[in-house]
Amino acid sequence: MRIWLYYRLSRDEDDELNSLNNQRQIIYDYAVSKGYTIAGESFDDNISGMHFNRAGIDKIYEAVENCLIDAVLVKDLSRLGRHRTQTALFIDYLRTQNVRVLSATENIDTFNENDDLLIGFKGLMNDYYARDGSRRVRAGIRQKQKNGMVIVPPFGYFKDKNTKEIVVVEDVAETVRRIYSLYLDGYGFKAIARKLNEEGHKTPAKIQLELLKKKSPNTHDKVLKKYLWEGTMVGRILMDESYTGTLICHKSDRNKINKTFRFTEEAEQYRHEDFLPVIIPKAKWQEVQSLIASRKACNVRASSGQIAHRYGGLLQCKDCGRTFIGKRVKLVSGERVDYVCDTYHRYGKEHCPPHTIHETILDALLHKELLACRDQYQTIWDNLSKVMDQWMPDLSNMEGKIQKANDAILNIENEVEAILLEKIRDKDNAVRYDRMIAKREEEISRLQNEIQRLEHMDETLRQKQTTLRRDIRLMDDILSYGKIAGSQLRLLVEGIVISEVDGKLDLEITLKAPFRDHKDVYEDSDLLEVIG
Repeated sequence: MRIWLYYRLSRDEDDELNSLNNQRQIIYDYAVSKGYTIAGESFDDNISGMHFNRAGIDKIYEAVENCLIDAVLVKDLSRLGRHRTQTALFIDYLRTQNVRVLSATENIDTFNENDDLLIGFKGLMNDYYARDGSRRVRAGIRQKQKNGMVIVPPFGYFKDKNTKEIVVVEDVAETVRRIYSLYLDGYGFKAIARKLNEEGHKTPAKIQLELLKKKSPNTHDKVLKKYLWEGTMVGRILMDESYTGTLICHKSDRNKINKTFRFTEEAEQYRHEDFLPVIIPKAKWQEVQSLIASRKACNVRASSGQIAHRYGGLLQCKDCGRTFIGKRVKLVSGERVDYVCDTYHRYGKEHCPPHTIHETILDALLHKELLACRDQYQTIWDNLSKVMDQWMPDLSNMEGKIQKANDAILNIENEVEAILLEKIRDKDNAVRYDRMIAKREEEISRLQNEIQRLEHMDETLRQKQTTLRRDIRLMDDILSYGKIAGSQLRLLVEGIVISEVDGKLDLEITLKAPFRDHKDVYEDSDLLEVIG
């Protein structure tokens, strides 16, 4: 009988008794003792038996198709495979090709009908062993994730294997900071990747190769591509919250046995605040996330190697509904950015008026609007401060006022009970009594609202002060730059609708809450008058 020797070792079975050499020796001695002819052999090292996508199995298929063997010899059926369904299908395939499977240590022959029940039982046990082991491993990993386990530190960090401490690799962290700065300056993912390649910044794969002393990944192009930055790499770094010091574990769930993968909900994740050293401040990271969402919503694109136009995706033509596109105009004194309706740019003035506006005019308008909003907020702050000064002396009397209101509610409720008794005795005037009850219920509701206002007045006023102080500081920071940065612009502006009437441009600017709407009229990009 022509025999094919097959042996397999998975990563969780790496021990001396079950080594590849030991397996091969067992089945080789068995074949020799039975007088079988060894037609060939194959093996799989560090491969799970829960799937049959294996090089060693492929060689068996090839030998069977070429009619080179009569049987496959394994140490035990678990070496052939642990997935009960796939293993049974593979055995059935071999039977149809008149090839049997022999188990050296279990004395099983798939051509022996008396062994069918034992084969089914062995398949069930082998499958359970693999699934139970996988479950135990996942449970152990989940527990470590709850405790803040870092398996592979993010790009820019290094984990000491002895102390388990996570530290910042400063020269690598500078690359991360460079990525965030470039994105806030208006560059897109691909443009940032090109710039990093030009400046010679090392990729995560290169850092692993040099710093962590890992082997380079084995790809078809000899990993040359892995040493170059790509837009997807930049995007992952920009959206990674780890750089703010927050470790998030269990962001995805993969089951290798069932071949499933899913991203987990936030409730299933494990957050560890202030766990890692900070590379990117929290406020800057949130600003980047807001900018990413805004660019995606507005479908902002930039020319190859160029930064995105600051107002890209924010300007809309009222006449045709299309967006405005930015054009860089070369001047003797420098460069100017103009925005023109996309319909006019593509198809001419027959389809839409040729309204054009300079970026400097838009900047001037928004700067004026921010100054007005800043003055308005300062006025609210001053008024609120007066209210606080008036309210603070009355804090000591607040409990007395609340008790007085509660006593009033109790008295009114007693009156309602008395009115209900009179209503029962005097049914002919029921409508009159209902009006009396409704009036007193309104008074109870008013008193309850007053109690709630008194109880939360101090907290409400202080929250209002905090919000106002934050917004005023935000506007002061923006105004101090002179020109509104692209990221700040998208935090402030919801959209700008532009139309043209009799040669005049009408701009309707909608600012995001808590800012207000504003309208200005322009002619040939020059401010004429304020109309709202």
